[in-house]
Amino acid sequence: MSHPTIIELTMEYLNNKHFEKIIKLYLLEPAEYEDELISLFDTLISNILEGFNFKIEYDDAKQECFLLVLKTLKNFSPEKGSAFNYFTTVIVNNCKLVYTKNKKYREKLDKYREKIDPKF
Repeated sequence: MSHPTIIELTMEYLNNKHFEKIIKLYLLEPAEYEDELISLFDTLISNILEGFNFKIEYDDAKQECFLLVLKTLKNFSPEKGSAFNYFTTVIVNNCKLVYTKNKKYREKLDKYREKIDPKF
């Protein structure tokens, strides 16, 4: 028996047609639909962070993802694909980038510490 993927799990919580409708309405009337859009993004971001189990600081990553999806919101086009797929890709790629930057930073710190104190 196969286990559901993170995308299948997330789809249970996020109806793409509704998601796209709220995005469209938000772009027309931000104040009116901001809370609902933020709630939808919160669900998507949380499910991705928890499902992929990225080795990054959860709260920082979540905040970065929120900033990024709000910046890229204007670039979304339903004609090019679903909102769910578009924003999942944006979020996952951002988390990979954060993980890689953190890993490289830790490696540099370790090399520096070894240089200063070889016993470390």
